[in-house]
Amino acid sequence: MDRNALDWLFSTAPQALAALVGLIFAGVAFIIGAIDKQVSQDDSSEDILLSMKMQIHADMKRLFWLSGASIISDFFLLALNSIQEGFVFSFEGQFSPYLTVAAIVLVMNVATLIYSLWFIIKVASPDFFSKTVKHLSQLEREGDVEVKEYLVAFIEMEKALRTLSIFYVPKGEKQPSVNEMLKELKYRRLMDARDVDDMFSLTRLRNLIMHGGEIQHVERQMYDKVKKYTKDIASLKNKL
Repeated sequence: MDRNALDWLFSTAPQALAALVGLIFAGVAFIIGAIDKQVSQDDSSEDILLSMKMQIHADMKRLFWLSGASIISDFFLLALNSIQEGFVFSFEGQFSPYLTVAAIVLVMNVATLIYSLWFIIKVASPDFFSKTVKHLSQLEREGDVEVKEYLVAFIEMEKALRTLSIFYVPKGEKQPSVNEMLKELKYRRLMDARDVDDMFSLTRLRNLIMHGGEIQHVERQMYDKVKKYTKDIASLKNKL
């Protein structure tokens, strides 16, 4: 095996990996920006998009660790250039520590390349959003209340919110979203912060259902909370 060929391989590999990771990072930055823009336009998908960002961040962190280890290993291997003996690695020849390390480093480089390609395919997939919705749906507990009943009850809670004078918007102007109204309630301390956080959870469940989550039934507790908070919101009219 030609020693110069190995030196060229392991001097070129870190440059190629660094360039690839840099391009992926630039692409991810663009995707994150697009996600944030989507949230600003429609916060009903905020939790789903946040989950996508968390997945991207976790995968990017693993990619950085893997690529960093590969690049450092490449440079370490190049530092062993002074080794001249025991260079042959075969079943009949002398065992070569250098070629053993070289084989391990080569596997690391290939693994980094494969992981990078897998990450690109995952993030660029048109099914990324729907797969995230499906994953989040599977985390929800199954209950005995039909989704239709829950959505009807939630609509009543949303109507109660919109009847409050602080959320009055002239006809023709953009109506505030449920999340925006809940944030305002929390800011003005019109309701207990824990109750508002509960309503955020109820809204997340509604949004998950509306975006195609495979949820057939919800917990009775969630349904009862929607009913309770609808009455609590209606009682705020006298305080405003």
